[in-house]
Amino acid sequence: MASFMGVSQERMPALFCQRLADGIRTGRISYSDINNLQLDQPTEIWMVLKGKPKRAAPTHSQAPRSPNFRNCSGIDGAFQVPASQRCPASGYAHY
Repeated sequence: MASFMGVSQERMPALFCQRLADGIRTGRISYSDINNLQLDQPTEIWMVLKGKPKRAAPTHSQAPRSPNFRNCSGIDGAFQVPASQRCPASGYAHY
C-alpha cells in the first residue's frame, strides 16, 4: 500500500488515515463508494488514497456571439470566421 500511495512505510499509516478522513470530509468519498468498493465496482477511493486531485470536468469553450462573425468548432475549440464565410471542414483551417 505504501508503494501504491508513493510514500514510505513509516508515513503510510498516518497518511492513509489522513487521506481517507479528508476524502470523507470533503465529500470525495461517500457511503456508496464504500459499497462500490465491496462490489468491485469503480470508485474514486483509489485516487483519494493515492493523493491525486479530483479530475476536472471537461469544459467546452464557446466563442462569443457577434452578428459579424459565425461560430465554428475545431479540433482545439471554438473559433469565429466572418459571417460571409462558411465554417471550414477541417478543424485546422482557422490557422
